[in-house]
Amino acid sequence: MRVKRIIVGILIGVTIGTGLECLNTFFAFLLPPFFVLLPLAVLIGGCVGALMKRTQDARFLGETQNLEHLPAGAVEFIKRVLKKMHYRREVRQDVQAELTAHFEDELKDCTTDEQKQQKAQQLITGFGDVKLLAVLLRRAKKRCRPLWRTVVARTFQAVGVLILCFIVYVVWFLSGKPAITTNYVAEYNKIVRPAADESLNAAPLYLKAVDLHEELSDDFLLFFAKNHQAVVDEKNQRQVEELAGKIDELFSNSNRLNLQEKRQNIQDEVSGVLSRFMGKKYNELTVEQRNIAEKWVQEHNDALELVIEGSRRPYYWRTYKSGAENPTEMIGVLIPKLSGFRKLARALLWRARLRAEQGRFKDAFVDMKSCYRLGQHIRGDKTLVEQIVGISTEALSVRTVREIVGGYEIDSAVLADFQRDFEQIIADENFAISFEAEKLFMYDEIQRCFTEDRFGGGHLCFEGLKQLASVRQLASAEGYATFKIILEKRGWTAPLHILFTHPDKYETREMVDRYFGFWDEIAHKTPLEIRNENIDIEKQVMKIVKGNILLDSSVPAYGRVILYSQRHRTNVGATLAIIAILRYNQEMGDYPENLAELTEAGFLKTLPIDPFSDKPLSYRKTDDDFILYSVGSNLTDEGGEYSRDSTGRIRNWWNNGDAVFWPVPKSQVKQ
Repeated sequence: MRVKRIIVGILIGVTIGTGLECLNTFFAFLLPPFFVLLPLAVLIGGCVGALMKRTQDARFLGETQNLEHLPAGAVEFIKRVLKKMHYRREVRQDVQAELTAHFEDELKDCTTDEQKQQKAQQLITGFGDVKLLAVLLRRAKKRCRPLWRTVVARTFQAVGVLILCFIVYVVWFLSGKPAITTNYVAEYNKIVRPAADESLNAAPLYLKAVDLHEELSDDFLLFFAKNHQAVVDEKNQRQVEELAGKIDELFSNSNRLNLQEKRQNIQDEVSGVLSRFMGKKYNELTVEQRNIAEKWVQEHNDALELVIEGSRRPYYWRTYKSGAENPTEMIGVLIPKLSGFRKLARALLWRARLRAEQGRFKDAFVDMKSCYRLGQHIRGDKTLVEQIVGISTEALSVRTVREIVGGYEIDSAVLADFQRDFEQIIADENFAISFEAEKLFMYDEIQRCFTEDRFGGGHLCFEGLKQLASVRQLASAEGYATFKIILEKRGWTAPLHILFTHPDKYETREMVDRYFGFWDEIAHKTPLEIRNENIDIEKQVMKIVKGNILLDSSVPAYGRVILYSQRHRTNVGATLAIIAILRYNQEMGDYPENLAELTEAGFLKTLPIDPFSDKPLSYRKTDDDFILYSVGSNLTDEGGEYSRDSTGRIRNWWNNGDAVFWPVPKSQVKQ
């Protein structure tokens, strides 16, 4: 019996340990998962079982202390019956009292101990097998117990069965493994790779330009050291001054050890300082700062010419690769050089500024067109990150165009040439955001986070979710706190949702198709159409997602990206309209009364539409100038009032006012 109690304790420990392992596996709140808490719980359960047996024996001895007046055989028989009953203490006490009373009644006429012993033995023989008697007594007592006790007993039995089934299910669930059947990185490379010769690909030229852009000559380093005060501000004063000292030391004869390594470190530091410096707006620079900018642009002329050459090629594609550990994993696709592309774009636009100051407007427009074309190449129908970088590059280009034409008197013929070329560049441009790459990302996540064709159509597997959480940076350093974000939304019901109610693999795939189909539909609607159709984007998305962790836990802000693309589309149309208006003024001697006159006179092919009003951009002629604006993000025409941020600074596309493209604010034009 002691062994039986220990086994029962071990089974209870297995149950508790399995439950703790499940919680620890999902939430990693104590120790690394698997077979740490379970053995501990089993050991404790075995000890508890032994302790329960010892306690029961002690209680049993206490229960049978009042039988000394009966013969030894009768006492031993009663003890054996009570022990074989395996029932509650109160019931055993009743049975003991009944058996004791029975023996006492039968033995009351016996006068000697020998007679009592013989009579007791006859009674024991009449009772038959002790074990059978104990079973019959236990059954009789059970039949006589109250209904509520029967209900409670059956309930506990049912709960025990359910717990056992739950343990089996959890073990089966956690044993599931994903099956990687499709290389979506290869599929993605097929999509982005056009059927064209490598000689038409701009990517090699751009990548070479980035590498050249990172190199700095000795002359430039010395120039930087001599003029370093121009880039000093409150945050970097100490760093820049120390850097200038390092450059002077590098080119002195005092220390020639590890020269190449020191030079590389200094070059990296100078590039870092200049990257932050180049983040400023050109019109905000002092004369000294512009001298450094001019020297910096001259330093990278070769790299910028490669960009211009690449911008003339019709295609841009790269071979995408994932990390070395999982070369077929979409979420690990590496997209290097994007920051280098942004630096090249800013350098091109700074050179355009310098050329405009020198009166070389044609060359300046070449740089701005090349910068816009670079943005188009980066963007394409690629990843969301690349599209955002591409749009921002294009936006920088058109903003620089407006600032230059707003700060200089440029001949109508030069403007006409630029307008013609720019219209050709954007003729086939699709301003809507593409979600094809994002859909492939989700397809790959599905095959890595779900089992393949198990009971229920494939369920979530812990191994894939842990890996996904790690790359999404939702996990801890050890990679075990998998569901931190889910817990914030679902609390402790998350494990039950994952185990029982989460959509299976095929349902998730269908959700992904509907999900991105919805976003593609939104991407092709204007903000005004969305409002007029009363489309509640968040509500619609949540209706599609239906608590799916893959879509619910880390969905990017697609709505903001789509709005960003709509703003960019408006910027481009406004820039073309401004150039046409300026040409009209030069050739006709006055500004047009309305935008329709531009198309009638052949200065503009089509009227620029404002997607925030679904009408042509708002235009108004003033005494000696004109105003061109969009009604902006609030979809309300405020008569061309500039939108401003909380500090009062003019910021197009803020939540107040209109997005005014002309006149260009004085703070943004040449000083």
